[in-house]
Amino acid sequence: MWFAFLIVFAGGIVVAWVGWRGLTGKLPRQHIAGIRTPYTLSSDERWRAVHRHGGPYLVLGGAAAAAAAAALLPFAASGRLPLAFSVAALLAVAMMTGASALAAWLLGVAAARRELGD
Repeated sequence: MWFAFLIVFAGGIVVAWVGWRGLTGKLPRQHIAGIRTPYTLSSDERWRAVHRHGGPYLVLGGAAAAAAAAALLPFAASGRLPLAFSVAALLAVAMMTGASALAAWLLGVAAARRELGD
């Protein structure tokens, strides 16, 4: 089960990194990483605006996921976490990360539309 916590830790780091790159304007418009919707992919200006507004939610969600996984990883590696607790913790972290991605998308697009007058 410790390997699942390691995967969640790495995933949290990736989500936070993508959010940070988007927040700072260093994430180019592409179809692999970031908030990819028809609205954001339609122009570079929209891509940057959505990621500038949605990036903080991705950074926060990714950092929280990585921190939670890092905190539980030593206990999972030593076998001291009950299976039910491990599963519940992993589900909670996955839901938290998904909620931050959803917030980044919805709030980022809404703020970008207000900013750009769309």
